[in-house]
Amino acid sequence: MLYNLFLVLRVLFYQFLEFISFNNKLNYIEELEKTIEKYNKINDNSVSRTTNDIGTLFRKNDKKSEGFSLDNLNGIIDIDIENKTINVGGKTRFYDILNYTLKYNLMPKIVPELSSITVGGAISGISIESSSFKYGWVHDTIVDMDVLTADGDVLYCTRDNENADLFNSIPNSYGTLGYVTRAKIQLIDAKKYVKLINHKCENITEAFEFIKIAVNNKDTDFIDAVAYSEFNIIVVMGFLCDSPYNDNGSCELSNYPNNGIYYESIKKLRYDTMTIYDYFWRWDADMFWGVTDVPILKNKWFRWCFGRCILNTRVLRALQRLFQSYQVKNNGKKEKIIQDLGVPGENVEEFYNWICNNINKYPIWICPVIPKKTNTSLWTFNENKLYFDIGVFVRKETNKEENYYNKLIEKKLLELNGNKCFYSDTFLSKKDFNVLINPDKYQCIKKKYDINNRFGDLYNKVINQNI
Repeated sequence: MLYNLFLVLRVLFYQFLEFISFNNKLNYIEELEKTIEKYNKINDNSVSRTTNDIGTLFRKNDKKSEGFSLDNLNGIIDIDIENKTINVGGKTRFYDILNYTLKYNLMPKIVPELSSITVGGAISGISIESSSFKYGWVHDTIVDMDVLTADGDVLYCTRDNENADLFNSIPNSYGTLGYVTRAKIQLIDAKKYVKLINHKCENITEAFEFIKIAVNNKDTDFIDAVAYSEFNIIVVMGFLCDSPYNDNGSCELSNYPNNGIYYESIKKLRYDTMTIYDYFWRWDADMFWGVTDVPILKNKWFRWCFGRCILNTRVLRALQRLFQSYQVKNNGKKEKIIQDLGVPGENVEEFYNWICNNINKYPIWICPVIPKKTNTSLWTFNENKLYFDIGVFVRKETNKEENYYNKLIEKKLLELNGNKCFYSDTFLSKKDFNVLINPDKYQCIKKKYDINNRFGDLYNKVINQNI
């Protein structure tokens, strides 16, 4: 308990320091040299990355090897307004990138929904958001990147240069092939506001048909959906605009978290409007609905007083650990299910119905994605067709064996040619795990860039959680 309290205070302290001292500009060459110098001093055969950031890794990660840090590779290197790209350090958060690019009326094509997510993490760990139906995964929006390999070299990688195999293998590799030290990200024109239409559907067939129609609507900029029960699904369509005013001249901007909880507002409002900044961090204030079982965090006066100072992913992850023992004591035996589950569009209705019948816990997040320009070796969703991410972020009452429901979900996912993000707990056998990656390609690229296995094996890192 004391350690977790210290963790909360530490996160708040670092957040305050960053607020008063964060320098948008990064001297990349100088900081990279420092990183390489420290890395080359490590003599251990096994090496892991360390960080002062709490991050968004929801599975355990018990590092037992000597570590190095990339935390200094945090900031903006340069921005190309004409070609709409931005160069950033690998540890730069999308939160800081968005704040910087909005000054130029630009924004990344994909802005992951939690403010603690970094560029390197989003590339190597798979990340999407509500514009992914237009632009694909985060790694689809990367022009080029530098990757620190196990022997201490930093390689310049594009999708078609001599290091293309590494470029295409970083997504879903979780640092076992190398670490992103720099990335150039594609940008698009931004507008000041987003107008939302919340369309209620009464059954799953109607909901997914509506999403498919919305995906083909060239005017729509953002699409996601939330299921509040098996037969109550609300599809949220977002439209970029320069003015918040409605046709009748009225204007009422929503501000989450100060004015309430976003996921609860969807049920009440047919239309909504917010700034582009507030739109991108609409889920961040409550980590979707991951911490709203802590009463103080739902209190309207608490939210009004502290706003995003407290209500952001980095602080909430620390608070979550602080209250974890309290939750277990007062909630009885509950299984944590934090899973982003990907399924092809043709199988999504069957999977959704299965989740409703077997998990029966809500809300459920639904996000469409169509990959672009992708040839990723370790991530199976590469075809230029419609896929869906089904986000199940709940605690399920159980008297079953440990991790029963998580394992059940994984079994069904494999039956439907699905895949999952490994940031969360994973319990697959080696045989089933290999279905989700290309094991032959992985071993080939591993031998080329990490022949001595300094960065560890992907299966051991994800399943055994000891690297």
